[in-house]
Amino acid sequence: MKIPISLSIIFTFGFCLITQAQIHHSTQKRDEQWALGKIRALPEVKAFMKSARKSQPMLMIEQDPDSTNKYYCIAEGVGNFNMFRTTIDYFVDPKTGRIYINDVMDNSTDDLWHIISLQQDRYWRKDPRFHKWHTIKGNKLIVLDKNGKVIS
Repeated sequence: MKIPISLSIIFTFGFCLITQAQIHHSTQKRDEQWALGKIRALPEVKAFMKSARKSQPMLMIEQDPDSTNKYYCIAEGVGNFNMFRTTIDYFVDPKTGRIYINDVMDNSTDDLWHIISLQQDRYWRKDPRFHKWHTIKGNKLIVLDKNGKVIS
């Protein structure tokens, strides 16, 4: 009688371990292909790929999330003349799936990245001041000079 109970316990324990491993596998962090797919699906990216066909448009993973960077960094650019030239840097948060953009005209600090949300970029890019040196504080666009000083 002890043998069937022992086998039953071992079988149940083994089943639980396999189930736990499957759950862990399905909740692992998302990968580069997932991040590229998120960016590739954006209407802005589709339009760029279509308009820049002759210049070999492409998306390229620049950086994976690690201890110093929490995002996938994906560059959109052209690859003609045997050289890749970035036009926009996108960032994908692997935990939330949210998309951010590097605001290259933010002149408020010397930081390499000035990350704003995709929604902020879509809202502000229609404003001509957004294409000049600026910074965004809250929901306010502040125009700056080339030295990062506020223009009155």
